[in-house]
Amino acid sequence: MYVGVKGNMSTTYDIWKAYPTGKIPGGTFCEHCARYNVRCSTVEVILINDKNEILLIKRAAMPAQGFWALPGGYVDWNEKLSQTAIREVKEETGFDVEDINFFGLYDDPTRDQDGRQNIGHCFIAQVHGKAKMEVSEVEEMKWFSLNNFPKEIAFDHRKMIEEYAKTV
Repeated sequence: MYVGVKGNMSTTYDIWKAYPTGKIPGGTFCEHCARYNVRCSTVEVILINDKNEILLIKRAAMPAQGFWALPGGYVDWNEKLSQTAIREVKEETGFDVEDINFFGLYDDPTRDQDGRQNIGHCFIAQVHGKAKMEVSEVEEMKWFSLNNFPKEIAFDHRKMIEEYAKTV
């Protein structure tokens, strides 16, 4: 049991119902611990072009600044995974996504170096439209063949790419 405001007895479930995203508003930073209030779920997207190359972005910000990564990011509150994938690809690359398909779940406790265990949901998609980098998040974008990837790839994205390469 939890003793709530004004001495009322409440269950933890009652508190969760009252504050589904926590007492810190969703999409903001905690003034005490500096954590960003999002789900600990991410989406990564393996973007394929007509040459069967994969698009990687070079991260412009921490974590993993300067490392290559798949486009992606955190799942916002009240957002479906596929919506996150489409939004993140558009935000980071400018591409529109078509034929998006779920590829795999990645839950290695060591995938992030900041103490959290983010769960990664990897999708595969074809792209169309025109590329437009988001300079606040992306330093560079480049298409890579399946047998020629950079050495420094962020998080567990290399594992995702290697598992995808086995399927084609």
